[in-house]
Amino acid sequence: MNNNMINEVIKHLSPEVLSQITRQLGAMDVNQVAKAAQGAIQILTGAVAQNANDQQRGGGLFGAIQKDHDGGILGDLLGVLNGQRQVNNPSTMNGEGILRHLLGDNQVKAAQVIQQNSGLDFFKSGVLMQLLAPIVMGVVGQKQKSSGLDLGGLAQILLGGASQQQAGQARQGGGGNILEKLLDRDGDGNMMDDLLGMGMKILRNK
Repeated sequence: MNNNMINEVIKHLSPEVLSQITRQLGAMDVNQVAKAAQGAIQILTGAVAQNANDQQRGGGLFGAIQKDHDGGILGDLLGVLNGQRQVNNPSTMNGEGILRHLLGDNQVKAAQVIQQNSGLDFFKSGVLMQLLAPIVMGVVGQKQKSSGLDLGGLAQILLGGASQQQAGQARQGGGGNILEKLLDRDGDGNMMDDLLGMGMKILRNK
């Protein structure tokens, strides 16, 4: 995975943006949220890279990037998050839909890993991923648009220039990251998926 891309996302989390996200989560410690955000961004960026490098899922991801994620929200991210700026395309900020596409049944595992690494509440970790997913997609879309990348070029950028074979060898060599640790965990079943979904809805509707 490309650490430059991860850092590109993180740099958009200014102190003001992090404070806004902390308020939206109902959290008390902005430093804890910042730590959780770093883990969530690593997971989400890795998931985008895996999708882009998958022949079956890559086309759908690339179409969504071209249609819904041009990076426009990054120009006034704070305004978008606090509701002072409205986006024309609702799909751009549909964090729930983005997570469903990127992580599928791994959303519960992702929230658990973020919770364990940062101490942020399990449900708040889920909502944090929903808030960050459009930002990650915005950065990826901005890169795709500015560089005129096709799907193969985007996959290489996201993987840090590694080919699919090289990425597989790196995983086998034990150089794992937070996403790989996440995917190695045992499944938790549909009950936890439903519980996480309900908890996130309650938090978002407060």
